[in-house]
Amino acid sequence: MSTETRRHFRYLLAIFGFAALATVVGAYILDQQRLRWPWEDVFRIEASFDRAQAVVPGQGQTVNVAGVRVGEVEAVRLEDGRAIVEMALDNDELGPVYRDATALIRPKTGLNDMSIQLDPGTQSAGELPERGRIRAGNTLPNVNPDEVLAALDSDTRRWLAILSTAGGQGLGGNGEALREVLKAGQPGFERGARVARAVAARRRELTRLVRNLRRLSRATAARDERLAELVESASVVLSAIGGREAELRASMERLPGALAATRSALRDTRGLVAQAEPALRELRPLARELGPALVQVRPLLEDGTPVLRDELRPLVRETVPLLRRLRPALTDIRSATPDLVTTGRDLNYVVNELGYNPPGPEEGYAFWAAWFFNNASSILSVEDAHGSTWRGLVIAGCSTLGEVVAASPALQPLADAAVCPEPPGAP
Repeated sequence: MSTETRRHFRYLLAIFGFAALATVVGAYILDQQRLRWPWEDVFRIEASFDRAQAVVPGQGQTVNVAGVRVGEVEAVRLEDGRAIVEMALDNDELGPVYRDATALIRPKTGLNDMSIQLDPGTQSAGELPERGRIRAGNTLPNVNPDEVLAALDSDTRRWLAILSTAGGQGLGGNGEALREVLKAGQPGFERGARVARAVAARRRELTRLVRNLRRLSRATAARDERLAELVESASVVLSAIGGREAELRASMERLPGALAATRSALRDTRGLVAQAEPALRELRPLARELGPALVQVRPLLEDGTPVLRDELRPLVRETVPLLRRLRPALTDIRSATPDLVTTGRDLNYVVNELGYNPPGPEEGYAFWAAWFFNNASSILSVEDAHGSTWRGLVIAGCSTLGEVVAASPALQPLADAAVCPEPPGAP
């Protein structure tokens, strides 16, 4: 560092310090003068007003929500005869704005320093997008006092002036008394407000009632014939009920007991309902699948209805007398049913055994049944006047013929017939 630089170094530090201080002060002033920095997050929306009197951008006119500043007016233009006010909102301060938001232009001072009172709306209406517009039906411009007074005629203005003058004279110096009167009238005001709200609700209900009655009258006017039939049918029904007054009275007397029994039965079935809930939950997929199946089977039911009505129903009616006659026989059969069940079970076992065909080359009983009946018919095919004669086939060798004859004496004629030759050297 040179000698000249060291000599003036403190002056350079003072100059840089004053420059830094001026920069900080300038930034603070610019920030207080509504300068928007490039890194600030701004959400812009528009609002359509019938008129935007005294709304001037760049003058710091604010946008407030519940009295808190959340943005400012950025631009105003004319579009299709309406004033379009563009507002720049701070997202960090406000949050989302919804489609049913409302905007009101209100003066902050007597010099018409305007501000916009914004209500963000409700979440159910959906969020308003960037550059979205609040429709004219949800906005209201400022109303000047001269506009209100211009709507009054000359007599009304004169009486209003007299009222204001007399009111000023009467209230002069009586502020404390007026405050006490207002304090004492607070409960009455609250009750009056509740009455007004009740009247307003009753008015809405009355409007709804008139609207529904008008719809009902239109509907009944288009169906007057059916309405007349309904009245006639209701008259017949009421006449029938009037003719059965005694029976109806008796039924009504029994109704409390029936309701008590029903209540007791429902109480007893509560446990059954708790146990049936898992089963019913498992049946839900089946019920869902049953719906399409019922739709598909509808043509079959439509085709089968004539058959059931014209053919099966007469058959059932003719069968009823026969079934009544068969009731005693069925009662007798019921006593023998256990034995019949046992017999049927044994027969089923025997038939299963006879019809079973084991695996392999061997055949079951059913296979040899044809041979059995053929041989049985051959055995009994010879008969005379004394009856059938059994016949058969005996195969024996000469060496074993003696044993066969000894076992079956009926074969002795074979031994006497000398069927077998005598061996050599026999006596």
